[in-house]
Amino acid sequence: MSWRPDLAVTLLLVGVLVELLCCLGLARMATVYDRIHLLGTAGTLGAPLLGSAVAVQAGLTPIGIKALLTAALLTASSPVLAHATARAAYLRQRRTPERVAG
Repeated sequence: MSWRPDLAVTLLLVGVLVELLCCLGLARMATVYDRIHLLGTAGTLGAPLLGSAVAVQAGLTPIGIKALLTAALLTASSPVLAHATARAAYLRQRRTPERVAG
C-alpha cells in the first residue's frame, strides 16, 4: 500500500481545519487589525498545506506543479496583502491623505 494517499488526506484535513478555524475567527474578531492576523495565517499556513496535499496526490504532473506554484504564490503574497490592508485601514482611521514623497 502506498503512503501518498494517506499523506495527502492528512495534509488536506489539516489545511481545511486551519482554513475553517481562520474563517470562524474572522466572524468573532472585532477590529480589522485582529482579522488581518487570521487572514495572514490562512494564507501562509492553510494554502501551502492544501497545495501540498494536491501535489502529493497528483505527483510531478502539471497539476501537482501548478498546485505547488499556486501555494507558493499565495504564501508569498499573503503578508504583502495583509500589510497593505493594515496600512489602508490605518490611513482611513487617521482620515488624512497619504503623503507623497518628492
